[in-house]
Amino acid sequence: MTAKAAAMGAGAAAAIRVHDLNYTYPDGTAALEHVSFEIEKGESVALVGPNGAGKSTLLLHLNGILHSKTSRGAVEILGEPINPKKVHKMPKKIGIVFQDPDDMLFMPLLADDVAFGPINLGIEKDEVKRQVKDSLLRVGLAGYETRVSHHLSGGEKKRAAIATVLSMDPEIIAMDEPTANLDPKSREELIEILRTLKDEGKTLIIITHDVNAIPELADRVIVLEKTVIADGTTREVFADSDMLVAAGLDVPTIMQFFEVLQAFGYPCDVLPLSIDGAVKNLTETIENGSGHLHLHIHKHTHTEVGAVRGKYQHHRTAANCPK
Repeated sequence: MTAKAAAMGAGAAAAIRVHDLNYTYPDGTAALEHVSFEIEKGESVALVGPNGAGKSTLLLHLNGILHSKTSRGAVEILGEPINPKKVHKMPKKIGIVFQDPDDMLFMPLLADDVAFGPINLGIEKDEVKRQVKDSLLRVGLAGYETRVSHHLSGGEKKRAAIATVLSMDPEIIAMDEPTANLDPKSREELIEILRTLKDEGKTLIIITHDVNAIPELADRVIVLEKTVIADGTTREVFADSDMLVAAGLDVPTIMQFFEVLQAFGYPCDVLPLSIDGAVKNLTETIENGSGHLHLHIHKHTHTEVGAVRGKYQHHRTAANCPK
């Protein structure tokens, strides 16, 4: 638990509270073991981990699709334990956006998909119509009401899936690999939507392998490998590159690049996490150096560069790394 979350105290309910959650699939596979964390209202948290680490399983516990008999009461949403008998009420509290948007788009027209949730919550017809229009506008799909969902592009489907959740106006939105399989333009459009939701104060939990997007979207990172192995600010977690590599994960490409620059003598005590951070770092370094930046090659430089490159090349041996 971060210091920010710990400081909440008993006076305010966390958006999400998970305490000693365990889950084993019917075939005996242990998916989650003693998982505990809290997410404060308004926080944006990235959940990362290798394949098979239990991330999607955890997500399905947050809205009651899965529940463990041995961990009853282990998950609380907005201060209330999840009641398996009242799962139908959960979408108003927490909306889940699945990795495959086709799992969420099944009606004849897009407007029907976006209206499905509000109708099932018993919202009046005129209000449903307004929420459909507003939700599509927020994801850049205004005027798409009569489009056939399965005729949309991959990026449009991802945004449409988000609209089906926004139409129920949940306080918390949880997403499974939102930027997966998108072209660069669609990826940036989706990231901008998530930034806007973050700025609006929505509580976000984002499962992702897209480490380059995390600094733009998350204030905090939780690393899961059946249990929580790290939990801290985005910078704190990414600074522990050895832990991430051991877990089969990466750090943002810009951090890797600046580690290489350090091998050439670039003065950088704090590695930037993003392009914006890199521009700021370079600008300040050059200004402090009277407008000049000097890099050097020493006998040990190639060894240091090779060590940095080798650390992040999980699927290649050092012998196969180009010199």
